[in-house]
Amino acid sequence: MKIALISTVFNEAASVARWIDALSAQTVQPDEFVIVDGGSTDGTVNLLKQGFERAGFPKPRIIAQRCNIAEGRNIAIRQTDAGIIAANDAGSFPEPEWFGEITRPLIEDPHLDVVGGRTILVGGDAFQNMVMRLEKQMPDTLDPDNVYPSSRCTAFRRQAWADVGGYPEWLTLTAEDSLFNFGLHKISKAFRYNCNAVVRWPMRETPAAYFKMLYSYGFGAAEARLYTADFLRRLRIVVFPPYLLVSRRLFSHFWFRYRQNVTSCAGWIAGLRRGRRPPPGWKRVEGVLLSPEAQKHLSIPDGPR
Repeated sequence: MKIALISTVFNEAASVARWIDALSAQTVQPDEFVIVDGGSTDGTVNLLKQGFERAGFPKPRIIAQRCNIAEGRNIAIRQTDAGIIAANDAGSFPEPEWFGEITRPLIEDPHLDVVGGRTILVGGDAFQNMVMRLEKQMPDTLDPDNVYPSSRCTAFRRQAWADVGGYPEWLTLTAEDSLFNFGLHKISKAFRYNCNAVVRWPMRETPAAYFKMLYSYGFGAAEARLYTADFLRRLRIVVFPPYLLVSRRLFSHFWFRYRQNVTSCAGWIAGLRRGRRPPPGWKRVEGVLLSPEAQKHLSIPDGPR
């Protein structure tokens, strides 16, 4: 079966060369490679073309089109007829065995629909290392019912993507892969976690960039109506900071952890107030927003409610 690798990029001039090196070092190569640039202004597209030419790596199809992340992923998938799609984004760096490992379970098991790999956070300076200690690293094993892979490290069947209605393009920026995964679980697609498919993802280098990311994640979660209970717990901490002491960390980085919660909740509240609403036809099914296409593939007898 034909296998494609898709990627989205945006203003990744600083990391393009390293990313191309990681892709060209893969022990198994894709049959086709499609990159969508969402409107970079730092010369990313030219650097991509020059870098792939120098590396001797199979020349990818590069599409420059102003779009959000979900639109970029869908555009890339529509540009290929591959039956299996692997996804990795610039700015995250796959280990040499990644492509082979992320796609192997789908090749071996025709009943499997989605594979999630392992993202390992990496850092270098004091700030990055501190954040890494506070963030949860993904374990070596996961229950298949609890696999919600980032689209920087996943592979899935084209049919599964079609059945769920693709990535939700109506979201402003983030949470597109979360809602995509929740939809796939809801329509009973089969997941597997492969800890041998490893992508290394550098932490944001500055506090400003890190907190901007948290705000964006909160905004997207609110738009997608996901993780509400988690954000309500965070909001409780914002209102009453001593709740942070009910943990093993106690006073460790107390004010930084408090600001993490404040920033996430600020993004979440902004998303509730100003975020986009689902297009007509989208409905909530047991707490998950589903596209009209996904609703056709529900296995529950009562249908959406």
